[in-house]
Amino acid sequence: ASKALEKLAQLMPDTAHLIKGSEVKEVKISELKKGDKILIKAGEKIPADGLIVKGSSYIDESMLTGESKPVHKKLEDKVIGGSVNGDTVLEVRVEGTGEESYLTKVINLVKEAQSSKSKTQRFADKAANWLTIIAVTTGAVTLIYWFFYGPDLAFAIERMATVMVITCPHALGLAIPLVTAVSTSLSAKNGLLIRNRTAFENSRKITTVVFDKTGTLTEGNFGVSLVTVTDKNYDEKKIIRLAASLEKNSEHPIAKGIISRAEELKVKTMQVSDFEVIKGQGVKGKIE
Repeated sequence: ASKALEKLAQLMPDTAHLIKGSEVKEVKISELKKGDKILIKAGEKIPADGLIVKGSSYIDESMLTGESKPVHKKLEDKVIGGSVNGDTVLEVRVEGTGEESYLTKVINLVKEAQSSKSKTQRFADKAANWLTIIAVTTGAVTLIYWFFYGPDLAFAIERMATVMVITCPHALGLAIPLVTAVSTSLSAKNGLLIRNRTAFENSRKITTVVFDKTGTLTEGNFGVSLVTVTDKNYDEKKIIRLAASLEKNSEHPIAKGIISRAEELKVKTMQVSDFEVIKGQGVKGKIE
């Protein structure tokens, strides 16, 4: 579980490109302040929460929000530190750093959940407490009895130690926290961060799971699943070739899926002229 938190912390880059007038200076993210303007290059991690002041891009927030597909961000939209920029350059005004950042709040929330105890663990602690009292009392009684009726003191101490080892609830005290730690760790390795251990414990009673987001159950990568041909002059490869030729100039996530399919079919793209992106609709261009 602690390794999972470390991985979350590693989502944040070490440095940022700070814009000072006409110059761009590389600084540590700890030096960033609210109101600073930073440059985010294509493919880079965003170093702090902020608002876009120049440019637009598709941002990968899957590790932070669970959103499987990149989210289109434009002027004045908020971006989250730790998310990954797409294929364009952005300028962002810093709004949250350090403890104020979204990622830090998530990490602190998970830490609090991991330090809390579930209902079963609290019950086990109470049981272990009472069993410890019983073990000590039984051991004391055994020592007193054999001290008076046994051959010597060493014999009495041996009997007392035997009784206390047998009755001591150390297994109970170790088993529950160990199971909790292992289950939390395994969950974290699979991308599930536990916020409430009691709720996690009650999850064994779940019979139905309802997902409210499209793409939650997918790999998060777009691809071509079906090509329907309605014109006899075309086949799947020809349609993919035409589509990939246009989409190779686009930065949209769906374009990458089409290009990936073209690579699988080993088809070569063609030259495109008068290429144009039509926002919210698609792309167009002339293929020679």
